Amino acid sequence: MRITLHKLILVAVLAFGLPCAWSGSAAQTPGSIAVNPSGIVYYAQAGDTLISIAHRFTAKAANWAALGDINRISQDTSIPIGAGIAIPADLLTDEPSEATVIARNGAITATYPDGSSSLLNVGSRIVEGMKIQTGINSFLTISLPDASRISLPSNSGMQMTKLRRALYTGSPRVEVTLLRGRVLSRVSPLDTNKGRYEVRTPLSVAGVRGTYFRANYDGTRASTEVLDGHVATSSSRTQETRLLPPAKGNIINSSNVGPAIDLLPPPQLSDMPYRQGGAAQFTLKPVSGARGYHVELAQDAEMLNLLAEATANTTSIPLDNIAEGHYFARLSAIDVLGLEGLPRVVAVSIRNRSAAAINEPPQPAPAVASSDPGELILRWQGVADARYNIQVARDAEFSWLIYSTTVTGTEARFPRPAFGTYYARVQRVNEDGSTRTFSYPQSMIVTDQWIINDGHPLRPGQSTHNASR
Repeated sequence: MRITLHKLILVAVLAFGLPCAWSGSAAQTPGSIAVNPSGIVYYAQAGDTLISIAHRFTAKAANWAALGDINRISQDTSIPIGAGIAIPADLLTDEPSEATVIARNGAITATYPDGSSSLLNVGSRIVEGMKIQTGINSFLTISLPDASRISLPSNSGMQMTKLRRALYTGSPRVEVTLLRGRVLSRVSPLDTNKGRYEVRTPLSVAGVRGTYFRANYDGTRASTEVLDGHVATSSSRTQETRLLPPAKGNIINSSNVGPAIDLLPPPQLSDMPYRQGGAAQFTLKPVSGARGYHVELAQDAEMLNLLAEATANTTSIPLDNIAEGHYFARLSAIDVLGLEGLPRVVAVSIRNRSAAAINEPPQPAPAVASSDPGELILRWQGVADARYNIQVARDAEFSWLIYSTTVTGTEARFPRPAFGTYYARVQRVNEDGSTRTFSYPQSMIVTDQWIINDGHPLRPGQSTHNASR
């Protein structure tokens, strides 16, 4: 059965509740317009026909047939004065819109439709047709009128192919063409206002109604990674389409649309990063199935003000030219197909660390000092007047912390935790506030009558006990 465009629009109108001319609503002032998020209602005046209304509000007189179906009007000239004519946002004509740069760093150039070029700064206007290029360690984030955000990382290029909005409703109509590299889109919900947002490459189209996703293009293939929401990916050549749910990605090449693939989970820091020789040194815990890792560093938790990024095929990743200070890092793993996994954002404090400190023996792990069931007492080898960070968690990765504090000396006391298996680790704090490497985790068992160590401290790669034990 052939489904025409105006039949699809009629279904959308009925679904989203736009009133129809013959729905029994009372006539309003002729020539007036009522605006709602999904479209408008125009109240006919003398001399109006579906053709004239279609030409005025949709810029295409041929849309009169769709308006007739939507409003259940069989004859073009039989419109009562004051009758409401529903026009969905999908059919409304549009007008130019613009976006604004809200964060930037490094070398960023913009080429306008007339061929002129300029540098972009915070507050710069982005217009339809503009091409944007980022250099090494250069980043740009722009905001659309509906608060959607587009981030262009380093060594990437895009064109704002379409930047418009529907008249009356303001529904966004945005099309980004990714020329090379990557683009990260956080799109505000568009279901109600019938807006459209697409990222195109020479090989693919990714269309959304509100979501958070990455798009990548390297000249031979395009990939999409969905972090939240849903994305419809299709081939520019075959029109084959695949709907990707959250935490899925796929690859499109010149011949086919690849299957949906699970994105890798985010990695964790193996230890707090440190600074040596002007570079921040990150060490991550391995992720099963990863062939590489990606680290980005920013000044804010939203990762808008990016400063640096790097990828590596190992879990050790340096970021050059990073000063001491407090930052936020976004960590992700890259699978064997090149798809980047789900991100983890963590707060980090980067301090100078000497070569001697890096090569020093590891801090001895804390141990249970008493079987007293009334409290948990931990002691470790160290310096009596030094400061230490001590953590107790339900898991050996310390993602489920129950205690975390800083003490002076080599002992810490905590309220007795509930029955189960726990893990403790300790870290020395230097006089300048920087920190050394955490000790290996020490597992321990809490029962109704006693608290004891459970074997030797865990070395990297050792299996752990079930936290629910």
